[in-house]
Amino acid sequence: MKYEVKVFAVAQEVLNKKGHIKSSLLEAFDAKKGDEDFLVQFIDHDSKRNYHNKVTMRIRKSEDDEFMEIQYKKRYPVLATIDDAIRQAEEEGINGELEVEYGVNKKTLSVTHVVEVPVDAHLLPALDQSHHHVTSAAPEVFEPFLTELDESTLVGPYEFERHSGKLNGYKIKLERWLIAETPIVEISSKVTTEKEAQELQQQLIDYLNELKVYEATDQLKTELIFENKDSSS
Repeated sequence: MKYEVKVFAVAQEVLNKKGHIKSSLLEAFDAKKGDEDFLVQFIDHDSKRNYHNKVTMRIRKSEDDEFMEIQYKKRYPVLATIDDAIRQAEEEGINGELEVEYGVNKKTLSVTHVVEVPVDAHLLPALDQSHHHVTSAAPEVFEPFLTELDESTLVGPYEFERHSGKLNGYKIKLERWLIAETPIVEISSKVTTEKEAQELQQQLIDYLNELKVYEATDQLKTELIFENKDSSS
């Protein structure tokens, strides 16, 4: 199992006038100015039924890849312990790759399947093709969530940029999103133990505080996207 540590920087402090991450923050994480651009969108019922059931089906494309990634994910809030969340997933028959989204104020277990589909251009498919890809590639465990998905809608697309940096030997991702006019700067890294996640999270918080740009509030991107599904960047 992996742990994805996430912290946030105050967007107004670390974005330049064009809305991109300032050189000062990139240099602080030894990251290059060149970024990797992504496109992402979700497909769901018109009523957002799957989202309300903690299930998302996402299509994402990196400008650097010759494939688009279809991700099927179910989330379980960690209310007591991570083991309790895992047991709940097992009781529901949900299996896949396990990862804990390790935020400052909130931790969530994600159970995920990913399918790669070859594509030529840096574009995302329209609704009918998105529906075809998502339904034809779905793993068996997620098939129940495809029910009545014919009456579906696209949520997105959104564009975000990612820079790769490092801190204290860890690979760090710096991402800039714009969701419903809300800029978000997320700084994250993946580790393999909860102890390591705790330690790295504190290192990131201390470093951002030293830089005077730490944002203490978790920014829940998927929540913002679905709650503002009629506004894409």
